[in-house]
Amino acid sequence: MTPRASSGWRVWGRPMAWLALAIFGPLLLLPTPLRVVAQGWLVLLTLATWVFLVGALVGAMTHASMPALSMVERLVRRWVAWCSPEPERLWLQWAREAHHPALGRLYLERAVLLGGREAQFHEALVFLEGGLGPGGQTAGVHRLRRAALRGHPEAAFRLAEALRTGQGQVLGDAAEAETWYQRSAAMGFGPAAAWLARAHAVGDGVPVDEAKARHWARVAADLQPHPPLSHNLLRHDAAPVDAFVRASAATLQRLETAADRVVAHRAGRWGLLLGGLLLGGLGLLVLGSFFWAGSSGLHHMPLLMLAPLLLMLGWQAWQMRKDRPRSGRDRLLEAAEAGDSEACHRLGLAYRQGSSTRLRDDHSAVLWFRKAAELGHREAMLALSEAYLGGHGILRDAREAARWAEAARRESTS
Repeated sequence: MTPRASSGWRVWGRPMAWLALAIFGPLLLLPTPLRVVAQGWLVLLTLATWVFLVGALVGAMTHASMPALSMVERLVRRWVAWCSPEPERLWLQWAREAHHPALGRLYLERAVLLGGREAQFHEALVFLEGGLGPGGQTAGVHRLRRAALRGHPEAAFRLAEALRTGQGQVLGDAAEAETWYQRSAAMGFGPAAAWLARAHAVGDGVPVDEAKARHWARVAADLQPHPPLSHNLLRHDAAPVDAFVRASAATLQRLETAADRVVAHRAGRWGLLLGGLLLGGLGLLVLGSFFWAGSSGLHHMPLLMLAPLLLMLGWQAWQMRKDRPRSGRDRLLEAAEAGDSEACHRLGLAYRQGSSTRLRDDHSAVLWFRKAAELGHREAMLALSEAYLGGHGILRDAREAARWAEAARRESTS
């Protein structure tokens, strides 16, 4: 198990206070004779915020693997870890709680670079449980050995297990495995002592020795309760959820629920439309006032800083509108469900070809072709025969393909 680092003011408070002082402290010079320095610093902060918003917009449009906000989060955590007396524990804790896969891997790498045995052990688990094949198993065993040599008890136990079973491309070595079991038990890891007691009692890879079996059984009893084996830090099925992520998800869910209630009523939709028009009008009024009265210095920069954010929100709104479920009557589906053979055939073609309003679905296409064919539609019979012949949306069946092709031929000559 990964020991949790300290939290609260001890970890976050002081580093963030120093960071805020470093960022906003120069602005205190504005009322002093050094206001030129403060104004220059304000320009740099404005440009940095502008670049960040533009980067966020570009990342949202290109679906970047590392969003801009995640990059800022990584830099802030790096500063906090640098100020902490136990940075390795912090990086491991953040790797377990990371809400972005790339961030989890980066945090674990930062912990490994510090050279601690705990980080090396968890890196080994990533290789062993990451589904990377024999090469990953071998790399994991090598990292287990490094952590075990530095005195990690569970790493020594896992290394002994690998040597006993010949995990990955590592050759089995029962004698060395027993040595690592003993070293793990000597470091206080109960499962290693329990295995030695059972192995000496039944002769599992070691000579039967009742005296050693009783000795290790007493050691295992003294070490009760035995800790559970650790798992890959990047396995998030049982990982704790970061409090920030949990609060964000809960807030987003409440907002979505409230938005659904508003747009479910005509009055709510009209209210949103009028509110959007009002805000847009106010924005144009403010912009026009700048052009009318003129601007001096950098007083218009805050307005320009909002441009990337507004563009990003507009882009997301357009994407949501494009991807929203289509409303209105589906007259083709209504006609097909009413038994119109031509409508059934056209609906099958629509499913087979796919479009922005109807996703491609070969199985649904076959179902509608069959219904149209059973109603005597010749083109639907041919389409059904092709589906059976090529296995499109249905299992291949040459006999059924021939049957429907013959039915289409008879229909054309009748």
